[in-house]
Amino acid sequence: MLVAIFVSKIYFQPVAIVLPHHNIVQNVRQNFLQKISHSRPVTNKIILIAPDHFSLNQQQININNENWNLSTGFMIFKELNLNLPVNNSLLKNDHGVYNPLADLKIYFPKATIYPILIGQKVPFLTLESLILNLESVCNVDCLLVTSVDFSHYLPATLAEVHDTHTIKIINNFDFNNISNAEVDSPQSLYILTKYSQSKSANKFNLFAHTNSGFITGNPDTETTTHVFAYYTRGFSALISTNTSVSTPKTLNRAQNQATLGDRFFYGVDEFILDPSLDFVVSTVSTPTQINKSFLPIKDNIFIQGEEKQQLIKNYFDSLPDDQNLTKDYFWGRIIYDRKQSSSAVGN
Repeated sequence: MLVAIFVSKIYFQPVAIVLPHHNIVQNVRQNFLQKISHSRPVTNKIILIAPDHFSLNQQQININNENWNLSTGFMIFKELNLNLPVNNSLLKNDHGVYNPLADLKIYFPKATIYPILIGQKVPFLTLESLILNLESVCNVDCLLVTSVDFSHYLPATLAEVHDTHTIKIINNFDFNNISNAEVDSPQSLYILTKYSQSKSANKFNLFAHTNSGFITGNPDTETTTHVFAYYTRGFSALISTNTSVSTPKTLNRAQNQATLGDRFFYGVDEFILDPSLDFVVSTVSTPTQINKSFLPIKDNIFIQGEEKQQLIKNYFDSLPDDQNLTKDYFWGRIIYDRKQSSSAVGN
């Protein structure tokens, strides 16, 4: 009986995980790793995939082969024979590696960890041979860990819409759209999902989704968001949400790097031109709800503070009250419950 339970636990254990390196949510990361460690009877090997934040050459993949003294203990590294260039100083100075590494040492103290740093312009096709090698060297006693921060530099409500789009992509194994994910390493998510699928771990399990803007209670600040999730055997229901951003005029991506920023221009299913607007409106549509977030804009810059709040108040007050409509003045959101009525504030 005990043998059967042990075998079953191994069969359904987490195979691959994604977690953030942003340390504002280190406590959540530790809680997540504690859960993962308890769900895996044996973990002798961890492969840690992280984005290269600092190299001038973002088309390279590098590994480490030196031992480290961490705040949480001594870490021994060994070769995986992946035939990749070694750059110890690069890996040791990248927070995408060293932030989660200290926590991994706490919850997997006996595991050997192999960090791999992925350039942010490495073509997905280049990753295929690496994924095949990982499949062969990472077996039941091995965990694949991807260190990825999700949306960056955007107001909290817009970041939330981008994350909805990305979560749909990685839940649905939508490989063709991973490059459109607004994260710091689509390459890492490509490895995560391709590897998980190869191991028959087709069930996406969301542990937590956090947003630094919501954590700090600031609707204007640039945020970083975080997804904690893992893949196990089984299958997930497909997510059918639709995400969009509506703008009052056509906005040129190349000309708005210093205003809206590059990340504004991807990360959703579609962009819509609506000249009737005085806002950027980001929308998440599900079978049961329409969630719209309003961001006043002037000269291609988001308006903030009291002026923003007043513009949102004026617009929201102009909308007739409806029992199916929730107005969130502080965050500038309207949530419409379309379970109970066939009318809508928008599609």
